[in-house]
Amino acid sequence: MSAHLNEDEILRALSRGEGQYREFKSAWDRRADPAKKLNWKRLRDKIADVVAAFANADGGLLFVGVEDDGRPSGHGYSDAHVEGLLAVPESRLRPTVRCRTERIDIGGKEVLVFEVPPWPEAVMVVADGFPFRVGARVLREPQELINQRKQALRVVGYE
Repeated sequence: MSAHLNEDEILRALSRGEGQYREFKSAWDRRADPAKKLNWKRLRDKIADVVAAFANADGGLLFVGVEDDGRPSGHGYSDAHVEGLLAVPESRLRPTVRCRTERIDIGGKEVLVFEVPPWPEAVMVVADGFPFRVGARVLREPQELINQRKQALRVVGYE
């Protein structure tokens, strides 16, 4: 995996918007006035879903504390909750996924960054199936189909 991203690289990635290799997750419920932070477990489950989907596809970058338009908005969670969020790839996925994680300050807003590699076998969110990344969407697919795709890529990649 590449070295940790610096602030300029992150800002460039945010300016490109969401897609196959980038996902933004807000930590705020914008329906409330004023906005309030999302339930920690709900955000934890969203992180698990996206990390597994990236691992099951081609890898990617997940930015938590960023709005859909790429604007950093931070998160508002305690250090203990942040550590729990950063541990999601080990605690909520099977097999566990080793990704780089960072806490980065952008304009006074802390953003959590997950740099997810493609994983050699299908990754499951505990008790919630096998997500797969297609464009900017996360779909559920059978484990066998994900493993078949991965095997086909390995064969093509080596011949």
